[in-house]
Amino acid sequence: MRIPDEKIDEVRSASDIVDVISAYVALKKRGKNYTGLCPFHQEKTPSFSVSAEKQMYYCFGCGAGGNVITFLMQHDKLSFVEAVRTLAERAGITLPDESSSGQAQSGEQEALYQVVRVAALYYYDMLINSKEGIIGREYFKKRGFSDETIKRFGLGYSLQAWDGLLRHAAQGNVDAALLDKAGLIVKREEGTGQYDRFRGRAMFPIFSPSGKVIAFGARKLRDDDKLAKYINSPETPIYNKSRALYGLSHGKEAIREKDYVVLVEGYADLITSAQAGINNIVASSGTALTVEQIRLINRYTHTIVLVYDADSAGSKAMMRGVDLVIEQGLEVRVAELPEGDDPDSFVRKAGGEAFQGLIDHAVSFLDFKTEFFRRLGMLGTAEGRTRAIRSIVGTLALMRDELLRNVYLQQIASTYALPEGVIRRELDAALGRVSRESIAKQESPRTTVPAGQPPNLREVPAAERDILKVMFDSGDDIIRFAFTYVDPAMFVHPQARSVAERLARLIDGGGHFEASAFLDTLEDENLRRFASGLIMQRYDITPRWSEAGGVPETPDPWKLAEDAVVGMRKRVLDHLIEEARGRFDEAKARGADTTEPYRELRQLQDERRTLLSRAFPHASN
Repeated sequence: MRIPDEKIDEVRSASDIVDVISAYVALKKRGKNYTGLCPFHQEKTPSFSVSAEKQMYYCFGCGAGGNVITFLMQHDKLSFVEAVRTLAERAGITLPDESSSGQAQSGEQEALYQVVRVAALYYYDMLINSKEGIIGREYFKKRGFSDETIKRFGLGYSLQAWDGLLRHAAQGNVDAALLDKAGLIVKREEGTGQYDRFRGRAMFPIFSPSGKVIAFGARKLRDDDKLAKYINSPETPIYNKSRALYGLSHGKEAIREKDYVVLVEGYADLITSAQAGINNIVASSGTALTVEQIRLINRYTHTIVLVYDADSAGSKAMMRGVDLVIEQGLEVRVAELPEGDDPDSFVRKAGGEAFQGLIDHAVSFLDFKTEFFRRLGMLGTAEGRTRAIRSIVGTLALMRDELLRNVYLQQIASTYALPEGVIRRELDAALGRVSRESIAKQESPRTTVPAGQPPNLREVPAAERDILKVMFDSGDDIIRFAFTYVDPAMFVHPQARSVAERLARLIDGGGHFEASAFLDTLEDENLRRFASGLIMQRYDITPRWSEAGGVPETPDPWKLAEDAVVGMRKRVLDHLIEEARGRFDEAKARGADTTEPYRELRQLQDERRTLLSRAFPHASN
């Protein structure tokens, strides 16, 4: 059951952010705010600020920011719902999911976690202590796995018996219905009864990010085993294969520390690499990379290094993976293995240092795709080059970061010896296909700021930065006034535009702006950093907000709002005037009729003069 918005508001209001954060950070009062050492990055001088007035925190050193809910999400790696529940319990607030039905669902999940843990311990015991377990031990030894590695990853062996786990579970009074729901047994098609799903196989427990066993991968060890080489647990109430990443619970701290993750395909690829010292690594467990897996990675880092086999199937999988990562707003690089190798075989032959070397020299998506098309022979013909460039530009169109997109556009033009204008027109067409509406619907983060760094608000055009700051600081009436004269589509900075769109929707829908609550509407972590930085930053008045008048020494919010509106509209008008003047000059040079371009130019210039005279009403009048 979804937690109602009013309950979330109640929890947020009942949870003083200074009290909550004080349990994690030593805070000292400085003026209106509290400061301390940031818990999200190492620092010697406090740059972490907490506002009791705004119920927000922001680090001027690394850019982490948000409200009391996002603090728990970031610090304790909780989901939104988990953070709200934690705060509700702290405040003594009962949530709807704490009803009997919610408790029953939670109780069933805990029972399933316990059952799967029992199975994992059983498989490990069979590997280590049973006679038949020597088959599994020899397999893992052949793979080069040490005893310590086997224990670390909880590897096991399932007996070549129809009811080995069933009998073990019965001895511990484990309900067979729970085994069934956990995907550990299978019901017979004919008649009654069940049998073990995994038999005579090497067992790889799959863990949740918090370290709970949730499922298994099982590798066949016998030639007479007619099933697939690998079989996995079916989806259950505690396991969704598209949302799981093998090895994440073991590698998450190394991922945070190095600020990138190495993504491989299989269990052995990961374990061999981790044993060789590459700990910031996860595996997709043999499934195609999914949006959910990328979003899970995004909790820990914004950079993914994809490692692929240099064969046709591996290259095609990477082509899709690269686009998917970029579409989800993360940075992606690609490391290519020698032909015939996978990470497991390469590390066993060449060692961990050599593998790390490949990772360190991973290439951009542009270099990867160019080399891919070269190997296919597409760059040798005009038609092939055209298809290759269109594919690369299609990937480029998935990027939300406009500056990065333009840098890559220049690289593409240089790589393929084409004018930038040609590539830009192709990009515009691709961007038309990836419509703004479809991008806005994406729930995933769009990286515009490297993780661990504050957003550079000076990159935002001054007029856009100023008008958002005025709206954040002044509230509903001024937000309504500003959007009477300024449309979100006038914002050119992607994050500024996204924030403006959400503000406009909030006010148009009759909502009330409150900084802490507004941040909960920003599911994009980088967008939340951006908004937090603007809200928490000291009021910073741009010297050239407008050409007419001056900013008073004691700023009046309506005067500041007027100046901000003037700054935004003036920028748009200046651009339109420049274009109109160009059309007028072109018509004059050709000896054509200049009446219409001149009329248009004069009309825009009159509108600009009217704007600078502040000839528009607002609610303060």
